[in-house]
Amino acid sequence: MQTKAQLGARHRQIRESILRLSVADYATTIGVKVPTVYSWESGRTGVPQEILALLERQYGVSSGWLLTGVGSPTVVRESDTTPRPKSALERLEEQIQAMKSVIAELRAQAPLVVAPALPGRSGPRIPMLSIGVSAGLPAAADDTIEREIDLADMLLEHPESTYFIRVVGDSMTDAGISDGDTLIVDCAIQPRSGQIVIAKVYGELTVKRYIKVDGRPVLRAENRRYKDIAITADMDFTIVGVVRSCIKKL
Repeated sequence: MQTKAQLGARHRQIRESILRLSVADYATTIGVKVPTVYSWESGRTGVPQEILALLERQYGVSSGWLLTGVGSPTVVRESDTTPRPKSALERLEEQIQAMKSVIAELRAQAPLVVAPALPGRSGPRIPMLSIGVSAGLPAAADDTIEREIDLADMLLEHPESTYFIRVVGDSMTDAGISDGDTLIVDCAIQPRSGQIVIAKVYGELTVKRYIKVDGRPVLRAENRRYKDIAITADMDFTIVGVVRSCIKKL
């Protein structure tokens, strides 16, 4: 059986260690007189049940521990375990951090604009041979030349809206696009899901495959090391052009 003196000693421990109140301040806080507090803590009188309930309800002090000395002096209230809703500022900070992460990844893989394709300038015309090519080098006889081609006519559908862009990074290697390749990008074509595009996200250029997932646009790398970039309405996002060809050096 716990004595009044033991109850008083634990009551004093709570007041001094957890509530950190003097006798006078504590008496004012709970609405009793100073001598009453001294009487409780000296063990002359017991702490009333309503005071024990008040301490547990308002300050998280375990009435069971005060009475028995068993367990923890404090109780875990539901408000302590329920996650606090995030403020608008906290949500904004999370969005900014996510944005910075996307920008950092895009900046590391941003392609370089080499030059626009200038309309009206034709290059040298190159013979196209009408024979199959084996591993050896064929001899070009006049009767094997099918026609002469202009690479600009062959590769540039809209020369006035076409750019050459050099690839930086390895995010599209599974699509056959490697670091250092030159892409021919047509800005006059309406992009469709499944096409490889040059997009601008938060001001940074990136080459990715443009797809729709559940009706929502997504930029997908062709390399499992890189995550999808899900496009949301609040993002600074535009598609600059569609990749039409990839020029490689062997």
